Amino acid sequence: FKKLAEEVVAKEKEMAEKKGLKFSFEVDSSDYNMMGDITHLGEAVRNLIDNSINYTPTGSISVGLSNKGKTLLFKVKDTGVGVKEEDKGKLFKAGGVGSDSIKINTNSSGYGLAFVKGAIEKHNGKVWFESAGAGKGSTFFIELPLK
Repeated sequence: FKKLAEEVVAKEKEMAEKKGLKFSFEVDSSDYNMMGDITHLGEAVRNLIDNSINYTPTGSISVGLSNKGKTLLFKVKDTGVGVKEEDKGKLFKAGGVGSDSIKINTNSSGYGLAFVKGAIEKHNGKVWFESAGAGKGSTFFIELPLK
């Protein structure tokens, strides 16, 4: 998973920096070996970073990967538009977009996070997010079992 994340991050970092965003990636030297579909997991990681880039007009994005013993924790934190309280229940559902999503990201289909959720759950993992509200950024998390 570490190699997969590093490859996706390298591509996404370039996009973020072209937009003028600060971008960081922190990962330790732990073992991140696991069984899984590299294509689906790569797409899930890419989707979360892509969303942060699309919904962060200015500021920064930080990506992290850590080993929690029996699981790995991948997170993407941004200083972007955040998630309004009334939109929080929509995000991981097919077609679920926030009330202002289309104003910020005209390419939003509402299916990216639904894909992420399905892909991660098929790998016996979980995905969630935290946001203090509109204008306060977001952090999206993926937790997956190791080996």
